[in-house]
Amino acid sequence: MKDINFFSYYQGKNQEKKDEKIYFYIAYGILILVILTTIIINSVKIFTLNSQIKNYTEKLNASDMQEKLKEADEVNGKIEVLSKYESRVSDVSNSIVKNDIVTDDLLNDISSTIPNDVSFKSFKIEGYDLTISGVSHTREAISEFEHNLKGLSKIKSVHIININYGSAVGEDYSFDITCVLKEVK
Repeated sequence: MKDINFFSYYQGKNQEKKDEKIYFYIAYGILILVILTTIIINSVKIFTLNSQIKNYTEKLNASDMQEKLKEADEVNGKIEVLSKYESRVSDVSNSIVKNDIVTDDLLNDISSTIPNDVSFKSFKIEGYDLTISGVSHTREAISEFEHNLKGLSKIKSVHIININYGSAVGEDYSFDITCVLKEVK
């Protein structure tokens, strides 16, 4: 005959509880092992990084490295100043190229408007202002010169400032003319 164990149900439950506890302790142990491993790895990394920082700090604080650092700072300062200077010079150069007022064409145009009786004493350009001082044998030649200048496309306005008769050089008319040049686009 066969034996029937009425407590086998309870014994199985106890066995399951023991199995659950074993799985729990294994998982708990693995978790603790992972935490300890990461703590050990991070501690080793921190220690090595601190020792590397200490080595680099010692190297940087060495007297020869301090001299090189000062020299590098001076060179960087000079490079910065030169960069600023270069950018300003470049701006000025670009501005000059854009506003190239006095060209061969302008000078040739002005030269073509000069009557035979007119000669220049001075010719001055500042910005967009042109000042011409000259002498002529007749007032008509001066007015013809003014009229011719007004006809140029590169000149905005022309004004005769003064005309004087008689100068140290014979009995000629001396005159001053100012012109305003048009902006170059």
